[in-house]
Amino acid sequence: MNSGSDSGPAVDDASNVLLVAPGVGDTADQLCGRLLAAADPVPEHVILVTVTGSPPATFASWRDRLDPTPSFSTLAVDCLSRSAASERAQSDGTAPVEYVDSTTPVRELGERLSAHLSEAEETAVCFDSITAFQTCMDRETTFEFLHVLGSRIRDSGATGYYYIDRTVHDEETLTLYAALFDAVVETGTEQDEFG
Repeated sequence: MNSGSDSGPAVDDASNVLLVAPGVGDTADQLCGRLLAAADPVPEHVILVTVTGSPPATFASWRDRLDPTPSFSTLAVDCLSRSAASERAQSDGTAPVEYVDSTTPVRELGERLSAHLSEAEETAVCFDSITAFQTCMDRETTFEFLHVLGSRIRDSGATGYYYIDRTVHDEETLTLYAALFDAVVETGTEQDEFG
């Protein structure tokens, strides 16, 4: 994989973009927020798929960067709770948040996400993170899920941004996942252009 944090023409034309950087959480939000803000035009709808993040905090950060402000929806995967109550749709007051636990079959998770892809014309998906998702599932299941999700995003005309923490995965795993994407954006440190 080539290093660099320039999000040039290759990213602009990509349907699915792998974001590789050290650290999780805020790093993913900043990377995806920066690419959303650079998009021309700014997406009309943004779907956040999160395993570790806080949807309200993420949306607040993105709202400050994006003009015009898109509509938001969230699919939050709960890897800790095995409770059926986590599947209830909830909201942070400004955007619907649909919670699912990690026992939800991957196929159903994909179908729930796909249902949001047809809701808006210009749609972007921010997936935070492959690293956390693989912890919930396993590498093979994660790879298969991302392969299908990438196809659905491409077919719908949306753009997907998927974050992976390079400090957690070996080079073989990073190379395996990179093969699924049209472009790879890799930053050297947590502070590259975000500090």
